[in-house]
Amino acid sequence: MKRLILSLLMLLAIGAAEAQQRHVGYTVTDDISLRGGYFGTPGTYTIGALIGPQMLQAYEGCKIIGVRFALNQSIGRTRTFIYNIENNQFVALMEQKQRTYEGWNDVMINGDGIEIKGSETLFFGYDYVETEEMAAAEEGALCGNGDFKSGSFMLYGNYGQGEGLYTLSNLGCLCVQLIVDVSSLPKKDIDLLTLDTGFKYKMKGEQMELFTSFINAGLDSICSYELCYRIDDREPVAVAFADTLVSGENETKDILFAMPDDLAAGSHRLLFYVGQLEGASVQTPRSDTIKVSFAVYEEPMQRQKAYVEVYTQSNNYLSALLNTVMKNTKKAMGDMMCMVNVHRPGTPLAVSEADYLSSLYAYTYPSFSVNRAYFPNEAYIAYDVNDYLEVAPEIIEAFMPELILQDYYGPAFATVDIHPTYDAATRQLSVSLDGQLSPDALPITGGVAVTVMLTENNVRSGQQDMNPITGRIQNNANYQHPNVLRAYLTRPIGDAVEATDNTFTAHYTTTLDSKWKAEDMEVVVLVTKAADEVTDDNVMDMDVIGCNSMTLEQTVGIREQAGSAGQQPTEWYSLSGVRLTQPARGLTIVRENGRVTKRFSVKK
Repeated sequence: MKRLILSLLMLLAIGAAEAQQRHVGYTVTDDISLRGGYFGTPGTYTIGALIGPQMLQAYEGCKIIGVRFALNQSIGRTRTFIYNIENNQFVALMEQKQRTYEGWNDVMINGDGIEIKGSETLFFGYDYVETEEMAAAEEGALCGNGDFKSGSFMLYGNYGQGEGLYTLSNLGCLCVQLIVDVSSLPKKDIDLLTLDTGFKYKMKGEQMELFTSFINAGLDSICSYELCYRIDDREPVAVAFADTLVSGENETKDILFAMPDDLAAGSHRLLFYVGQLEGASVQTPRSDTIKVSFAVYEEPMQRQKAYVEVYTQSNNYLSALLNTVMKNTKKAMGDMMCMVNVHRPGTPLAVSEADYLSSLYAYTYPSFSVNRAYFPNEAYIAYDVNDYLEVAPEIIEAFMPELILQDYYGPAFATVDIHPTYDAATRQLSVSLDGQLSPDALPITGGVAVTVMLTENNVRSGQQDMNPITGRIQNNANYQHPNVLRAYLTRPIGDAVEATDNTFTAHYTTTLDSKWKAEDMEVVVLVTKAADEVTDDNVMDMDVIGCNSMTLEQTVGIREQAGSAGQQPTEWYSLSGVRLTQPARGLTIVRENGRVTKRFSVKK
């Protein structure tokens, strides 16, 4: 669905090359499964593949000596490039032109080559020139390999969201590879690529699964090896394997074990590393070691609501499409979720205090996170659905409820009740909180914090969107923005609270801006780990362990607790939000007394 995940990482391998050379990329052989790909519009397009440290660390110290790419027909003399991406800017390492031919083209670098540090991110490829004749004939020079609907294929330029890289599909993996001199590699070496331990929270006593991918990064084959894991400071456990790995070969292993019975509730660390190769102990450099944090719990709480945070921008029509999807999802989910739209810094509806969220999560716009929680195997915490929003929004609407329910039914460790009071004459809003922590909350977090936000619905402001009749992109000056983050009543990263007997209280007062409509506003409260600041180093620990929200529509001038309502009849809904007259087969959302209380499957 998004980014470079494990399925793509597993495509990293070694193509046929000279003994001291390897072809590195998402496609690594001379195989071509699609020929004649084209854009349909004449022009010159900067295209290639993007690979990062997870792929390059195995070649630390080696040198890139060239780039190779396949064409269905010659595109004349064109530029071949390798760019090192630093701070979202392209730093050119190599650019040179060469005449091209049908088939594979090898472009060798003048001089000694480019040394691989193992920590860089590289974008490499060539300038694809599409002529009017190609476009008219609907047959270009592009070549791809693998699944046509996905793969690694990047386009650089300005195509609606500013200058940058855009992911393309329907060609598979673009046939472009680095040529790497590997003569400096050790004879025997295994580099770990990924480690998937599943979701962060583990019930005490359950089994733990380690799914790992790795590569024989040495020059010789390996016939036996050990993979080891160690929890905290306990004795390491070695798992031996006797299968042969040829030089450059990728492999995966699935290791299942029961967590120690005496492992206490709280946060723990798992160290995973290569122990032995061919019976000899291995010194464990950075590339052979992976550290993972996880948490053990005994007494989880039912989550009140799943928290969905959307990172959006007004000058991007895809944001309007995602708003529609999320609106329908929220309707289907009812009280099971709340949502906050965080606008991109520098745009009209942005809140400066929220800039840190954009820098930590919004690697692209629009994107979104659920409970700010990391999903195993993803490259980022937030989700990117841009590839589907315009061409197949129904796909997004189909899986979105299940994606959110997955987090809703995960363990929570805090609940919070919201008691707002609003004085319409003075526009003063007071919010009192009563919170409850599970016995596992403090052992896991070390301390909790509450974040209180105010959002507003139906905010009229400009938004780029798509005209439903003409299909053209337009600037809609009267667009109604949903769930707009307006203000924080706490620090943006939350105020630490003191818990007594696992309960806490807090109180906040503010005056609403005269331009805000109180009846369209909502109070959203998050419970997270307490921290002095949130950075890339601790962002994985800052997932939401409890969330609740309450609209002010029914509380203007009165005091009321979130969730209270008069008796209402039971209602049934499908996951797409369609009201049902009775429970149906499959997954059904049940609303009882005004609240969504459970989900069940009606059998035959």
